[in-house]
Amino acid sequence: MEPSDDPCSSSSLAPPSLLDFLHEELKAPEKYINLLKIPKKGLKILYEHLNPVDCYNLAKASPELKKQVKKHKPLSIRNIYLRFDDEKSCVGVYFDRHRYKYTACVFYMWKKGDGNYRFWNNSYYLKPAKFQSYLYTKLTHPKEVKAMQGTMFPIDFLMGMLETQKDLCSIFDASRATRYVGVNVNDKRSVAAFRAQSSFQTAQHFRLIGSKPPKPHRIKSILKCLPINRSIRVSHQVGALCMQDELINASHVTLDDPEWLTREHVLSLNCITADIGHNNLTADDLNAFLMQWMFLDTNQIRTERFEITLSPQAFQNKKAITNGLMLLDWDPKRREGEYFDVDQYLMKSTIRDPHSFYDCKFSKDILREDGQLATVLFHGKRLHFLVWKNRFPYKILKEAREKEKDSQMRVMWGRCVIEALRLMNVQAQEEWNRKTELVEKMVKSRKADAEEEQTAKRKYFQALKEFLDTSEPKPKRRLLRTITILKDDSIP
Repeated sequence: MEPSDDPCSSSSLAPPSLLDFLHEELKAPEKYINLLKIPKKGLKILYEHLNPVDCYNLAKASPELKKQVKKHKPLSIRNIYLRFDDEKSCVGVYFDRHRYKYTACVFYMWKKGDGNYRFWNNSYYLKPAKFQSYLYTKLTHPKEVKAMQGTMFPIDFLMGMLETQKDLCSIFDASRATRYVGVNVNDKRSVAAFRAQSSFQTAQHFRLIGSKPPKPHRIKSILKCLPINRSIRVSHQVGALCMQDELINASHVTLDDPEWLTREHVLSLNCITADIGHNNLTADDLNAFLMQWMFLDTNQIRTERFEITLSPQAFQNKKAITNGLMLLDWDPKRREGEYFDVDQYLMKSTIRDPHSFYDCKFSKDILREDGQLATVLFHGKRLHFLVWKNRFPYKILKEAREKEKDSQMRVMWGRCVIEALRLMNVQAQEEWNRKTELVEKMVKSRKADAEEEQTAKRKYFQALKEFLDTSEPKPKRRLLRTITILKDDSIP
């Protein structure tokens, strides 16, 4: 037969069973497709073309569809962004598959005055940095969300965000997700909701959002809830009230354009990494920070990376930043030409991230009396102060790779040994079963022979008894004594 010219009859679009099913379903008067009745091959093709937002909307329709989504779309959540804000509370999610690497999914849900939940979801092609700006700096909702809001009753966005986060973690795998939590410090209700949720206080990254300086007791209550070994980012409108012990001693601190920052604030920072935006610090302020690191006791400061955007005054007087310091040129015998954190590099992925590598071949070094080495790097309007925890990171990286390979080889050899032992055990069991069956067969055959022999003897003695009863006794008795019988047998 010649192939048909009808494109709907082509088998490349879908299996014939799926096409037949769709034709039958579209003949129904309701004109809808029952997803629970689609064949497995059809479901596989269907879910390949559905993005995570579509899958979430399907899972919210019924418990049966939720099970179907979990089975045919097993996605893993990579990042979860939460915003505690009574004006704009929402959830942002990135998934772990390469296809959805830069697909930012945002979920809005709010509770109306009648007690019903409404939701509006969408997906954008955005990288995480721009998506964070969209979530944490834009105060208003999208136009579609505003059009669906009612004007008669108050709207609860906080409970809707918490319900959405709970639904997402129940539909998709979120066991390895990195959580970013933003809190509006100017909203009393948002702060209370964040403090009541103890599960979010163990997140990895926090962000303090605000449009004006908050009340001192409110910012203090938030910082007390945050763990010290996490990263904290502060919006520039929050102000100097955030410079408290909990923030100063945090592991990673990011200050967005802190025009309120002073020399005392910088000298009090005791974090591992600090990233400071536009500010009004002078060259003398930055020089005081370098001199403090140079001559302060080692146990009192733990800075490893300090990055700051230079103010116009500091940019014009770059040389004054390093006054009083003995600057050394790069020596390849002293350190590597590139700076990066080996632990973070191994933890994230094997892909080289250009933002985590610093070319320090043309920078200046500072050597402290205790042997600690640091690098002062000027890159445009940015100053990078880098402390070399490992002077030769590529060597450490090579050793870590070798250890990883050795561990993989040990795991592989262990698996091979376990498999060999398993095969030996299987073979020994098979040999044992074979011998057992052989012994059982021999016992059964000997038992059958013995039973046949006993049956023959019984028949013989029965016939002999009948013969003696029907004949003359004396001659037959003499004849019977001449017959040889077994020991255990007796004449009846």
